[in-house]
Amino acid sequence: MAFKERTEPTILSKLRILNKRLELTEEEKRYLSHLEKGYKGELQFDAMTEKLTSSCLILNDLLLEVEKTTFQIDTLIIFAGTLYLFEIKTNQGDYLYKQEALTSISTGVSIKNPLDQINRTKLLFKKLLNQIGYNFKIQGSVVFINPEFTLYNAHPDLPFIFPTQLKRLLDNLNNQPGKVSSSHYKLATKLASLHQIETSYNKLPSIQYDELKKGITCNECESFSVEAVGQKLLCKECGHSEKVELAVLRSINEIQLLFPDRPITTPAIQEWCSIITDGKRISRILAKHFTFSETKKGRTYTR
Repeated sequence: MAFKERTEPTILSKLRILNKRLELTEEEKRYLSHLEKGYKGELQFDAMTEKLTSSCLILNDLLLEVEKTTFQIDTLIIFAGTLYLFEIKTNQGDYLYKQEALTSISTGVSIKNPLDQINRTKLLFKKLLNQIGYNFKIQGSVVFINPEFTLYNAHPDLPFIFPTQLKRLLDNLNNQPGKVSSSHYKLATKLASLHQIETSYNKLPSIQYDELKKGITCNECESFSVEAVGQKLLCKECGHSEKVELAVLRSINEIQLLFPDRPITTPAIQEWCSIITDGKRISRILAKHFTFSETKKGRTYTR
């Protein structure tokens, strides 16, 4: 198990909700697709590193800051003698390597050379380590996780890991000498504590509560064509069944994620869920899973 587990990016969670309840622009849909692919690729790499048997500490998805500059580490693996940084890329297709960019052979579209990104991350991470009193050897690599990716003209000395080299990478990591000590655990704990949840670069589209479609969606196919039958929520599209209580809690999580400052009250959740017309049923669910306080406007619930 990783010392720090990866969690779904907040921006991705929010965009997934908005994609169901609002018509996103084409640019926003492309951004959502980009985030989906990136997260999926990172989870694929996590599944590989979880199988490591060597003495190490794995920290996934670190957003750190040094000298008022933020930087992200997709995966950090702490070994006794070396800290390994990994930048995960999910590009697909045939690309041509140039120092300034990678260019798609089929479309001609260029993307930034990830070598610049991993070098920047190493530099900033080294500064941060020095500030908190550590001096370890750092090695950084770019991992191209998609098996349908090929890069031409890349020199073998570049810190790139291609799909066909993943097994050798894992073998190498499994053969790292030494064992992590209390000092390594202290470093891992410190870095985890410095992790930031949000980043100013993750911008959501401007949204208004009244613009969003209300109702509960199917947990399987995300359709709004659901109905409450007894204790179950049934989807008319795919036939999926879910407990009403769980569906309501899932919907509450959505509204809290999108509008964290919006008070949680029975009328508010009844309006958001739409199909649950019995306010007492909503109140029972809220009372079971939340604490409440009485205000002039009625009972407000908090976690």
